[in-house]
Parts: sequence; structure tokens; C-alpha cells
Amino acid sequence: MTRFKKLSIPYLVWMIIFTGLPVVLMIIFAFSTIENFNVYTFNASSFSFTANNLEALIDNTFLVALGRSLFYALIATILALLIGYPIAYFVSRSNLRHKYLLLLIFIMPMWTNMLLRIQTINNLLSENSFFTNVLNFTIDLSDFKALKIILVMTLVYLPFMIFPIYTVLEKMDKSINEASRDLGASPMKTFFKVTLPMSAKGIFSGVMMVFLPAAMGFTIPKIVTKEDPRYAMVGLLIERQFKNYYTFYNIGSMWSIVIIILVLGSLYIVSRIDAEGETLL
Repeated sequence: MTRFKKLSIPYLVWMIIFTGLPVVLMIIFAFSTIENFNVYTFNASSFSFTANNLEALIDNTFLVALGRSLFYALIATILALLIGYPIAYFVSRSNLRHKYLLLLIFIMPMWTNMLLRIQTINNLLSENSFFTNVLNFTIDLSDFKALKIILVMTLVYLPFMIFPIYTVLEKMDKSINEASRDLGASPMKTFFKVTLPMSAKGIFSGVMMVFLPAAMGFTIPKIVTKEDPRYAMVGLLIERQFKNYYTFYNIGSMWSIVIIILVLGSLYIVSRIDAEGETLL
């Protein structure tokens, strides 16, 4: 396999340029006095390191947005689990010859642009939607923006809950369930004592794959609420630090580092729990 190592060089260069370098710049910005940056007008003499930006981590606006993000993402993750587990269980236990076609139903939306999917779901939950024009009934949640954000999150990230759980259930030895029933356990008891514990890795992976993008993303609250500050989440708050008229790269970078630490910590936990990669398709 060593002769193929050279083939990884382009990928390594790509990672260094588009992943490593931005992270290094983010750390530099986070501990510097740089509030905005332009490669053509940057003056090195105005640059200096400082630890004062750490105060941004206890800023009330940031803490409220972070708490709101975690709360919304938690509810969306629970809903995705309640919806996704029965779907994954049904597909894995079905005797259909082409049951992978059922999974294709959930995969196909992921082939489209994510912004398009978010906008479509948002429109379906608004006034004058497809339901109104074709089916003559309306699901208008425009006055319940928090609920609307949670539902859009749930529907957008639902496939990421279904696939890890399905993979674990599909790899599970069916004879274990048969042995449980032969020993007198009811189907319900077999599920809670055998199937559910054995699918814990898939559940945990699915929870992480839904919770992290739901909590850290900024696209969904931006589209659903039209940037209503009353529903600002941490991702949208960070985005504003880089795109508003008054930019604060140092503050936005400091907040971004917190998010990166949370994401990397969660991925490390997933790798420890599922070291064999059983939840990977």
C-alpha cells in the first residue's frame, strides 16, 4: 500500500490550504486586535496579540444565542430520533426485495442543494404554499418561528439519523432476536432488551450527526426567520461578525473556536464509541 501514498499528496495539499490555513488564521484573529481584514490594505504595524477577546465568551448575546442553539438542536434531534428509528427499523426488518429503494427516498433530497431544500420546507410550512394551492389546506407556522426552525431542522437532517441506525440494525445478527423469542421473551421485551441496546452505537452516531449541524448552522434560522434577532442562533451570530458593515473578525473567530472545539470533541467521542466504524454505510 505504500506505493499509493503519493496519490494522497494532492488531498493533503488541499487540506492544508483550505482547512489548516483557515484554522490557523482564525486562531490568530481570535487573539489579536484585528477587527477586519483586507489583504490589500492590511498594515502589519497595527497588528498585536491580546487576550481581551476572551471576554467575548461571556458576552450575554453569545451565551443566549448558544443556549438557544443547543435547545433548538436538542428538540430537533429528539424528533429526528423518534421519526428516524422506526423508519430504520422497518426498512431493516422488512422482507422487501428492493428495500434499498425505500432508503433512496430519503437519499434523493440530499442530492439537491441544501439551500433549496431548506427554502422548500420553509415554504411548505408557510402561507400560500404547495399545500394551499394544490391540496387546499395550509400549514402556516409563520407566527411560531421557533417551532418552524425546529421542524425544518428535523426534516433537513433526518437522513443523518436514519442511515447510521439502519446500518447497525442491518448488520445485526437476526438469530439473536430469534433466540430471545425462543427463551420466552415477548417482541416488546426483545426490542428493549436486545435490539435497542445493540443499536446504541447507531443511535449515538445519528444523534451527533443531527445535533451538531443543527446547533452550529446559520442557514436555517437565517432563511426561516429572515434574520430576526429574537431567534438568532450561534451560527448566525458568528456569520454577522464577518459580513456586517461593522466587522469584528477577532470576536467572530473567538466564537468560532468554541464551536470547533465542541465539534471536534463530539467527533472524538463518536470515534471512541464506534471505533470499528459499524455505523458507516
